Amino acid sequence: MTDTLPVLDESKLQSLGTRIFSLYRTHMLDRKPAEERWLRNLRQFRGVYDPEVLAMIPKDMSKAYPKLTRWKVIGTVARLMQMLFPQTEKNYGIKPSPLPDLSVAQLQEVLNTLVSVKAQAMQADPRDVRLEDAEIEKAIYAFASDKAVNMEKKIDDDLQEMEFITLARRVVFSAVLYNIGILAGPLHLKTKARVWTRDVNKGGYVAIEVDKYKPLFEFTPVWSYYPDLTAATLDKQDGEFIRHIMTRWEVETLIDRPDFLGDKIEKWLREHQSGNYQSQWWEEVIKSEAKSDRTYVISKGERKYELAAYYGSVTGHELRAAGNTIADSDLGKTFQANVWQIDNIPIKCKLLPLGDRVKHHHVFMFEEDDLSLLGNGQCDTLRDSQLSLNEVTRATLDNMSVIGPMAGVNDDYLTPGQDTAMRKHKTWRFENLGGNQSISSVLSSFNLESHVSELLALRAAFLDSADKESGLPPPSLGDVSGGGSEALRTQRNASMFLGAAALPIRDTVRNYDTFTISVIGSLVKWNTKFDPNPNRDGDHDVIARGSTSLIAKEVLSQALDLFRTTLAPDEIPHIKSRLLLIERMKAHDLPTDILEDEDKAEQKIAVQRQLTQAQLQGEMKLTEAQAEQFVTRALLNVAQARKADGTMSVDVFNSIVNALDKQHQGAIKEHTAVTKAAIDAHLATKPAPKKEAA
Repeated sequence: MTDTLPVLDESKLQSLGTRIFSLYRTHMLDRKPAEERWLRNLRQFRGVYDPEVLAMIPKDMSKAYPKLTRWKVIGTVARLMQMLFPQTEKNYGIKPSPLPDLSVAQLQEVLNTLVSVKAQAMQADPRDVRLEDAEIEKAIYAFASDKAVNMEKKIDDDLQEMEFITLARRVVFSAVLYNIGILAGPLHLKTKARVWTRDVNKGGYVAIEVDKYKPLFEFTPVWSYYPDLTAATLDKQDGEFIRHIMTRWEVETLIDRPDFLGDKIEKWLREHQSGNYQSQWWEEVIKSEAKSDRTYVISKGERKYELAAYYGSVTGHELRAAGNTIADSDLGKTFQANVWQIDNIPIKCKLLPLGDRVKHHHVFMFEEDDLSLLGNGQCDTLRDSQLSLNEVTRATLDNMSVIGPMAGVNDDYLTPGQDTAMRKHKTWRFENLGGNQSISSVLSSFNLESHVSELLALRAAFLDSADKESGLPPPSLGDVSGGGSEALRTQRNASMFLGAAALPIRDTVRNYDTFTISVIGSLVKWNTKFDPNPNRDGDHDVIARGSTSLIAKEVLSQALDLFRTTLAPDEIPHIKSRLLLIERMKAHDLPTDILEDEDKAEQKIAVQRQLTQAQLQGEMKLTEAQAEQFVTRALLNVAQARKADGTMSVDVFNSIVNALDKQHQGAIKEHTAVTKAAIDAHLATKPAPKKEAA
């Protein structure tokens, strides 16, 4: 059966629009409990009472709101950013999979190179070379490792160009405040790039400018994210929506994009001269808040346009109706697609560009929660402690406002119209006082008890409880007043103390590692598909290093330094010395850009080796010269002694020479032999000594 050419089917396309629009409204209704939760979190962070709590506070009582949650949220974000993005290293890495899956061409390249190298080493015909499976797998892994290094460099460049750390901070802040942070992408950013080519006609090279696409991520606020709350986890959603509020000009720019149905956008804009934006209930609440800068903003319904982008399951029939090429055998299957709509009019329906397995929305969940698909955050955890602290603070201020002398006045004896307010140097006027009555019977005073000390103790207890609930006690947020003088005496101890204080959030760091793997993995797929390069494309795995930041740097640096000094001579050849040096520098928080290029470093090492060798040779020659001088003097003394005393035998002389030879074996053997021969010749010419009479 032949495939049908893609043609728009208006009726089926409109049915798709109706289905997606209805699903969008369902997701909106399902999200209301989460919206109420987010509003409470936002008020708690900003120090604003919920309406139901504010209604229970009498008008003449204190309404103070200590911003404990704000301090914890900002401190948590700062601490996480410090741990997740260290200054001297990346929080991710790319390595080949344990058994890299190369293409046929790449595998053939590895085999040819391996055979050629081995044939040259064996001085044999390449056709006679036999390869072991182990050496082939080793060569494949080395080949894939080089590509992984190049891919990591490309991704590092992509992240720096898009200022990824700024995006990451917004994601982390959203997760701490609202429980989840969302990043969308990678998207396409069209730019101009300069390249060069060789002019085959004129010769030489020519610089040209071409269109180039770069990857781009966008932060998505939680208020714009409508997940499928019927799913067991966010990874198992059937589909999710992103709500876009745009200007008319932004909508018009979609007309020229090839992935949108421009004629449908133009038709809708002709029929709707004003916007279709409708505010949600939570937007009205935020607008009505006393501290909101939108309180007096006139309705923007006629000035803004609301579009919904759906990412999820679409059938093959619906995709073909939107003009996509779908095989007849796949019409009954379900695909992952992206559908954009204005009201119930679909203006885009395309397959996800990176396939079904690559996420388009990457979610960082602060803390997983079985009771909530959207997790748990610092505000939820601190809510009871924050409300309790508010209550105690208000009680303290209310108690302080009434502490002091109180007066009881009998109005029957006061001059009519007299002011009864208490103030300094006041004159009281009385009348009709009997002879037995005193001023104390008319005007008495008493004091209300102070409970400030008890309330302050209770306040400290709630603050301590909040420290434990948040998982980040004051030392981990920069307040080291409670750490003790001994723990902070040295930099190493202080770092270990602060590092241990941050351990309670290790699960949060691991959750961010999952987010990192998702983001970097999608970036690897994007580069492989939209910016292919045979020098870096391959079978890659993404690793996250956020959890390693839980170890104090001083402890790690000490371990690395000790490891380096305890290496045995036979162990040193097994260590990659440059990589060990880099890790030691990172542990000491030293910038690795001060390292010399590896090629230049090898040249310097070679020069240093030559200088050392020349120095050793000079020292050896000097030692030999000194040894020769010493032996010469010694033998000269022996000769003079023999001359003075002819009784010294050759055996005695040999004993002396052997003793000297043991001390200076390597340097004096040859010189000793020559000198001994000369002395023997001299002794042979001397007359024998006379024997004395008995």
